[in-house]
Amino acid sequence: MKETLSHGYRYPFAYVAFGGTRTRWWMRFLKKGFYHCALIIGNGHEWLLIDPLIHFTDLIMMKNAPVLDILRQKGYRLVRTTPTQPPLTNTQFRPYTCVETVKRFLGINRAGIWTPYQLFRFLNLKKENNP
Repeated sequence: MKETLSHGYRYPFAYVAFGGTRTRWWMRFLKKGFYHCALIIGNGHEWLLIDPLIHFTDLIMMKNAPVLDILRQKGYRLVRTTPTQPPLTNTQFRPYTCVETVKRFLGINRAGIWTPYQLFRFLNLKKENNP
């Protein structure tokens, strides 16, 4: 849906949380400390946590909760970023992972980003190039 049909608004920024623990054997191929990523969108008082898990995607709405502090205390690294609406292109088939879910919410259409650490590096490089 290109245009919004409601009278809502898009949040101008988002946070991507990186961390998690190794819960599957194949996760040993991922960089330590970058086993999972999730997306937090909010305005400081109302938050939406989008947590794409292996078996389902959890959506949690929170009001007046220190979400960012809670995630930091649990060992997650947070990167602030800006969601964008990418141009309409032929999107390639990619596996449904936490990384792919976060990329789609943020409007990132990069085929070479597969792991949480690659996404972390991409977002930090984007932040350095756009202060």
